[in-house]
Amino acid sequence: MKTILNIKITYAILIFSLIFWAFFAFFTMNQLINTQEIYAKLINVSGKQRMLSQKTTLMVKRVYETKDKNLLNHLKELITTMKSDHGFLLYNTRSKELKKIYLEKEHNLDIRVKNYISLLETFLDNLDNKYIVEAIQKYSFELLPTLDLVVNRFENESEEYTNELKDRELLILFGTLLTIFLEALLIVIPSVNRMIQTEDELKDLNNNLEKKIEEQKNIILEEQNEIKKRDKLSYEQSKLVSMGEMIGNIAHQWRQPLSVITTIVSGISLKLEYDEKIEKKELNTSLEKILVQADYLSKTIDDFRNFIKVDKKPTKIKISESINKSLVLLESSLKVNHIKVDVSIDEDLSMLGNVNELSQVIINILKNAKDVLINLDEEDSQRLIFIKTEKTKDNKFIISILDNGGGIEEEIINRVFEPYFTTKHSTIGTGIGLSMCDKIIRERYRGNITVENKTFYYEKEKYIGALFKIIFYR
Repeated sequence: MKTILNIKITYAILIFSLIFWAFFAFFTMNQLINTQEIYAKLINVSGKQRMLSQKTTLMVKRVYETKDKNLLNHLKELITTMKSDHGFLLYNTRSKELKKIYLEKEHNLDIRVKNYISLLETFLDNLDNKYIVEAIQKYSFELLPTLDLVVNRFENESEEYTNELKDRELLILFGTLLTIFLEALLIVIPSVNRMIQTEDELKDLNNNLEKKIEEQKNIILEEQNEIKKRDKLSYEQSKLVSMGEMIGNIAHQWRQPLSVITTIVSGISLKLEYDEKIEKKELNTSLEKILVQADYLSKTIDDFRNFIKVDKKPTKIKISESINKSLVLLESSLKVNHIKVDVSIDEDLSMLGNVNELSQVIINILKNAKDVLINLDEEDSQRLIFIKTEKTKDNKFIISILDNGGGIEEEIINRVFEPYFTTKHSTIGTGIGLSMCDKIIRERYRGNITVENKTFYYEKEKYIGALFKIIFYR
């Protein structure tokens, strides 16, 4: 009984360790999202500051020429906004490089912006002074490259900080795996030794045989339940890592449509402010473009929400839906690494299952292919992935995923589905992905995953790659 109590205490400690890593993962993701929000605001304000430096110059010229009081009041509002935005950027600037741009002699942006604002305020008191107008135009022109530099630096810092948080996810995985290893060392191995000892005792203690058997049965059931819990935590941890990458993909996918919307709205706003005529056709075209980009942003949110949605109950699904969802979620990652995906799928193949669960399997295989392909020299070889579905004569459904990454070494190809086996460096590989894929397909779909090296030709070029086949038996 004392031994069982010690095991429970040890296991409680390990469970709390796993809970700690889960919360750590949650807060890391939350910090990643908050960082994206903060830097989005900084990038937006710095871009707005850049626009105001040009807009105020145009307003000064118009006020000088027309002496229009409404334009004058609007100019005063723009100067106030520019002051406020400059203060916000100075207060939230943390990096040495940006502080150097704002405060040190090479760029001295803080003083230059304040001098520019001072020139604008001087103009407010001297509306007829032509030389002040010319000085403002010249100063604005000289200020623009440095303001552009600040916007680019904020964008780069956002990317760098996001990557730092992603690196923390690897620490979370390492900590989780270490906890599981300690569980095996402190619980599973001692339990096996204790079972051997108990078998010897059973030979000598026939008088209490039934009680001993019942005790061992309870211990085994308890350990089996704990192993199931551990497998579940490993699966959830693997999905958290995928979610982190998906957030990065979505952030990358949002930049272009947001830029398009900002450009269109700024153009329309400037024309309206300066009473320039906007053709109905031009306005309709601009609105249609904004709606298209907004719909794209909404779709990326829906894709991410559907990916993380838990739905254990199997339903009738189309295999093509899981494949297409996987490609959408990995689209930016594949594009940025110049990986070409050739898809040949049967839209009508359907079966009982879970779209998100099957997508997780496909994503893990595609991510492994991507990690291999990015090591290829683009000047010497294309980076290719081929996805194909088929229905065989004996009524099997097969998803084939082939890359041209050079294949897997024959000495280890039979081990790729073993838990925690990986050929990658510990900072980028854990060995969980493919083993979880194998477990999902075998236990939940009664199917099978195989892998082999294949030589093939594409566009008259010869390639070698790894061919994964996901087989569903009907």
